[in-house]
Amino acid sequence: MNGQPSPFLTRPQLFAAIFFSVFIVLLYQMARLLAPFSSSLLWAGVIALALAPLYQRMVLFAKGRTGLAAGMMTFGALLVVVVPAVILLVVLVSQAVGMYQWASGLVQSGKLADAWARLASPMMDRILQHPLLQGVDVKGFAIKGLSEVSSGLAAQLGGVLKNTVLFTFNLLIMLLSLFFLFRDGERWYASVARLLPFTQDQQQTIARRFQDTFSAVVNGVFLVALLQGVMTGIGLALFGVPFPVFWGFLAAILALLPIGGAALIWAPAAVYLYLTGSAISGILLAVWGVVLVSLPDNFLKPLLIGRKAKIPTFLLFIGILGGLQVYGVLGIFAGPLVVTLLTAFVQIYREEFVEK
Repeated sequence: MNGQPSPFLTRPQLFAAIFFSVFIVLLYQMARLLAPFSSSLLWAGVIALALAPLYQRMVLFAKGRTGLAAGMMTFGALLVVVVPAVILLVVLVSQAVGMYQWASGLVQSGKLADAWARLASPMMDRILQHPLLQGVDVKGFAIKGLSEVSSGLAAQLGGVLKNTVLFTFNLLIMLLSLFFLFRDGERWYASVARLLPFTQDQQQTIARRFQDTFSAVVNGVFLVALLQGVMTGIGLALFGVPFPVFWGFLAAILALLPIGGAALIWAPAAVYLYLTGSAISGILLAVWGVVLVSLPDNFLKPLLIGRKAKIPTFLLFIGILGGLQVYGVLGIFAGPLVVTLLTAFVQIYREEFVEK
């Protein structure tokens, strides 16, 4: 021993402490830089993942020129996804405002009271007289709920349209991000994967579960809900129900629920037609809803989801509903993916720390 006290930290330990401290600060600052564009970046990621198989075919068509293929795919996504979404947003705002005015007009004109009187048949009276419903203004609750839904949706969607400059800027950020995700996404993924402290098998397990769950959500949940919303809107328009786009949009959202789904829209609409003197239209709308909206859901979801999603259906829908609460519309995708990644990490923990 030379009599000198040993340093509190060795040089390698000091280097590691300083390096990781600075590294964490830089990661935090980078997260702050990206935070204003988080929605645009996440939507770009969702679209890029959904269209990844089509992009691979486009690369072959472009003879390996990834820049050209990415540009063509970004332009195609703009035409097929973004433009229709913007048009839908404008129509929804218009119909949501009209819906609120229409509901108020029904109350003031007394038409809603007449329809309610028809609905209040002896059987309905017995239901409404049930002890559990005593003291509950069912009629007032229904009217208030109708007004709040339409006015709330109008306010939310209208706020997006009012910030036209911000909306356009975020759209440009999303399209730019989408181009680079198409062109460089695989290379970025490989670079990040090399930094992760997982074995090759573990990385493949996580990636496979992520991809399978995303595919299941897009094909078996999102597209089926979108189809149900479209078919509901078409049926409502054909049989004369006001504001079919508004109701079709709500039907698509409710179709994400494992119970009720789009029937929560088309069934009351059929009853409305029946009670307002359009009995044939009401019956035909009910048949349309059963045969073309709700019945296909029973075999399309199992067919499209199949066994790809390695998580229980219950957890899949809990992830979707919880994701909608936490992340908004993006939660349709983010929620199930969080659940999937958690189950993958639980499996890795069991293999590495429990079974060993």
